[in-house]
Amino acid sequence: MSDSLYPWLHIQQGVVAVQDAMNAMIEAEAGCTLIEHSALYRLKQFGDLRMGELAELLAISPSGVTRLIDRLARRGWVTRVQPEASRREVLARLTPEGLAALNTRTRPAYHRAVEESFSGLLTERDLADLRRIGHKLLAGHDRWDAKRFAT
Repeated sequence: MSDSLYPWLHIQQGVVAVQDAMNAMIEAEAGCTLIEHSALYRLKQFGDLRMGELAELLAISPSGVTRLIDRLARRGWVTRVQPEASRREVLARLTPEGLAALNTRTRPAYHRAVEESFSGLLTERDLADLRRIGHKLLAGHDRWDAKRFAT
């Protein structure tokens, strides 16, 4: 194996492990998945979003975002809106119930999950290094987008 393969496997599998742990914690505490929380957060952050925009921000497929919005709509947290100017376009919109769920349930659970599953296991130096390396990788693949990584 090449010297670069081990670091790649460690980070790849480390991210999966952290996401799995975070997802379990958020589901147990807030009754929703990590990706559902992320969708609510992005809709609050940016307002109404086209399905394609939301799929891009969440790094999921168009069919995945459709299923996601279906689940959130069944809970009353998101609604679909069709602008009068475009019959083909469909936007996802955060409802007042979705905003309340985000503020009182999913966001607090998400922050606790990040602390317990990620940052609580690392030093300040580790976190700074990961931020630097992550930015370098994204920029090197022309994927750095401040909008995507806004907190």
